[in-house]
Amino acid sequence: MNKIGRFFEEHVEKMILVVVGLVCAWLMITRVILSPNVVGWNDRNLSPSGVDAYVYEQAQDLAEQFNRPPEAVEPYEPRIGDYLAKVGSAISSIDDSLWPVVPSEAAARMLAEGVYRLPAIGEVNDVAIGLIRAVAYLPIDEVTTQNPYDKAGNEPNDIDLVSVEAKFDVAKLWENFRECFVDDVEPQWADPCLAKPIFAAMQLQRQELNDDGGWSDWQDVPRPKIDQYRELFKITEDIKDLPPGGLKVQMLQFDYKHVQIELLQPQAYQFASAREEWFPPRLHEEYEEFQRKELQEERRQERETAKEQRQQQLDSRRNRRSASDTTGFGATGAGGRAGRGGGAFESFGGGGTAGGTGSRGRSRSNRDSSSARGDAGIYGEGGGGRSGGSRRRTGRRSAADPTADAYGLEMEGQGLGLGTGTLQRGPRRPTINDVYNKYTEIALTRMTDFAKIKEPLVIWAHDDTVEPEKTYRYRIRLGVFNPVAGTDQLAERDKSRKNEAVLWSGFSETTEPVEIMGRLYFFANNMMREADKTVTVQVSRLALGHWYSHDFPVKQGELVGYAREPEIEEPDRRSTGRGSAGFRGPASLGIPGAMMGPGAVGPGVSGSRFGAFGASQDQGNVPESIDYATGAVMVDAVAVSDWLSGRTMRSRRYYDMLYSFDGTNILHMPVGNSNWPTELKVVFSTISKLEKEPQEPFKAFGTAGSRRQGGQYDQMEGYEDMMYEEMMYDDMGGQGLR
Repeated sequence: MNKIGRFFEEHVEKMILVVVGLVCAWLMITRVILSPNVVGWNDRNLSPSGVDAYVYEQAQDLAEQFNRPPEAVEPYEPRIGDYLAKVGSAISSIDDSLWPVVPSEAAARMLAEGVYRLPAIGEVNDVAIGLIRAVAYLPIDEVTTQNPYDKAGNEPNDIDLVSVEAKFDVAKLWENFRECFVDDVEPQWADPCLAKPIFAAMQLQRQELNDDGGWSDWQDVPRPKIDQYRELFKITEDIKDLPPGGLKVQMLQFDYKHVQIELLQPQAYQFASAREEWFPPRLHEEYEEFQRKELQEERRQERETAKEQRQQQLDSRRNRRSASDTTGFGATGAGGRAGRGGGAFESFGGGGTAGGTGSRGRSRSNRDSSSARGDAGIYGEGGGGRSGGSRRRTGRRSAADPTADAYGLEMEGQGLGLGTGTLQRGPRRPTINDVYNKYTEIALTRMTDFAKIKEPLVIWAHDDTVEPEKTYRYRIRLGVFNPVAGTDQLAERDKSRKNEAVLWSGFSETTEPVEIMGRLYFFANNMMREADKTVTVQVSRLALGHWYSHDFPVKQGELVGYAREPEIEEPDRRSTGRGSAGFRGPASLGIPGAMMGPGAVGPGVSGSRFGAFGASQDQGNVPESIDYATGAVMVDAVAVSDWLSGRTMRSRRYYDMLYSFDGTNILHMPVGNSNWPTELKVVFSTISKLEKEPQEPFKAFGTAGSRRQGGQYDQMEGYEDMMYEEMMYDDMGGQGLR
C-alpha cells in the first residue's frame, strides 16, 4: 500500500495533466472541428457558412426564373351564364304544388278590409314666446350625429335666440290611440303596438312684419344649427316620399327616448354671457326677475359700502382732532393713560375707562358708532355689538325694501347667528333655485314614461335665424306618426288619408310679436363745422354682448364709420374687490359656501358669475376690432326751419343730414338729440344705458347651470351638490339659501 501511495504522490500532477489534455482534445473535436451550431432550413441542417451558400444558390435560381420567357395561361371565359342559371334555380327543388305558398285570396281580402279609425291628435295651447340676446358658443363645423354640438368646435359670438313654449295633453293622445287601435275594434284586430303614439315632428312657423304693416305668409322655421338630428327631423308628410325603409324604419328611428326628447324639448345654445342662462320663456321671465333683484342688491351694497367708507374717513378725522384738542386730564396714573389711549385707538374699538370729561363724551359716541359701522361692514345690515350712537342700523330689514328679501334672509341682533344675534326662520321666500327646480320638474329625462304623464307636457322650439331690426310672430304644432299609413286597414271615413305619414295637431294660437333690436345704429349728434358741413356722427355697434360707440366726423361723400380697435378703459386701481363689475352674494354677509344660483362656489373662491374682477380682468370678451362701417354715405347737410307743435307753436332751426345706402334712395336724419324723432331717442337712450353695463369674463363651454350636457335627458352637472348644500344650511336653522 505504501508503494501505491508513494506512486500517486510522485505522479499525481502528471495524471491531472493527462486528464486535462483529454478534455481539451474532446472539446476541440466536438465543439470546433465538428460544430453543433447548425440551422434547420427546408429539411436541411446548415452551418453558418452553409446558410450563406444556400441563400446564394436560391438567389441564382430566382435570377434564372426572371430570365425565362413567360408561360402561357388559359384565356378567361365568362361565367355569367352559369351564375344566372344557378340564381334562377335557387328554389327549383321546392314543390310549388304545396298549398299555401302565398296568402290565400280570402286572407288577402280580410286584411284589406278597413277596421281602424285615425285618432285625433289634440291641440297645442298655452303658447308663450321669449327672446334672449346674448353671447353664445356658435358651432364652427356642421353639427351631425357623428359630430355633436359639444365636439364640433365653437366660438363665442352674438346671437338672438327666440324660443316658443307651449303645452300639449299627452294623456289624451294616448287615450285616443288606445280607443282607435284597441278598444273600439274587434278583439282579433286589437293591436297594442299600433296604440303607442310616436312623435314624428314639431313644426314651428313664423310671419314677418312687412313695411306696409301687414304680415307675410307663414314660413317654416328650420331646426337650430346645433341640432344633431336636423336631417332626421326633416318633415315628410307623404308616405311615398319617405326615405328607404319606409314608415316602419322611420318609426324605429324616432322611437328612441333621446330622439323623442330632442324633438319635443330641443337643446339650447350654451351661453358665454356671465349673467345669462337659457330657460323656457315663462321660467326665463322669473329668472330675469331674480337677476334684476340681484343687481338691485348689488348696487345697494355698493352704496352702503361707499357710505360706510366715507363715514369711517370722517370719524377718523374727528378722532384725530379729538386727540389733538384734549387739554383736560382726569384721574392720574393708569386711568389717565387709558383715557389718552382711548382717544388714539377709538377707531379700533379701544378706549379707556377714565379720562377728561370732554374727551370721554366724544370717545363714547365715536366708539359706539364705530362699532356699529364695523359690524355692519362685516355682517351686512345686521350690525353687531351693543346698541350705541344714532348711526346704529337695525338688524331687521325694512319690509318696503324690494330687495331686502331677495335671498330669504331675516337678520336679527348681530346677524346670521354670529355673536348674540340669531338667523330667524320665517316663511319661505322664492329664490333663484326655484327656477331650476321648476325646470327640473318639466324637463323630460330618460326615465320619463310618456304613457304615465298626466299633466300637460311642456314643449318648446327655437329660432336662431331671426334678423336684427325685424319683427316676427309664431305658431307651433305637433305631429305623430300614422302607424297604418300606406295600408288598406283604414276605415271608410279615413281612407282618403292613408298616405299621410304624419297626423298633425291643430296649430297653437299666434304668439305676441317679438321685435329684434338692431346691432348697428348711427346718430347725427351735432354740426361740427357749418362751413364744410361736417357732421359728428356717433356709430354704435354690438360686439360680443357689449355696445361700443365712437364719434366720426363725416363730410359730404364720405362713408359713415369704419373698422377700428376698441377703446378699453383702464380699471380703477383704487377700487377693491369687484366694485360694480359683479354681485356679492350671501357669502359677503357671513354665510360660508352659500349657493345662490348657477356658477356660485364655496367660500374664498370666485365663481363664474360672482368671481372677482379687477386689474387682471380677462379680456377674452373684448373683440380685437369693431366694424363701425354702416354702408351709408353722407350726401349733404341741409338747413331746415319749421314749427314745433305743442301747447304753443314755436319755430326751430336745425340741420338735416342726408345720406344714402345705394346711391338712389335718399334718407334723412335731424342733427342734434333734441331734433330726433321719439323712436330714435328711445334707441339712443337704450344703447347709452347698455353701454354702462360692466363687462364680465365669459363662462366656459359646458358650465351653464340650467342646461343638461350631452342631451336633455342627462342630469344637470353639479345640481345635486347645490341642493345638498342648500339642505345642509336649512338643517342648521337658517333660511339663508331659500
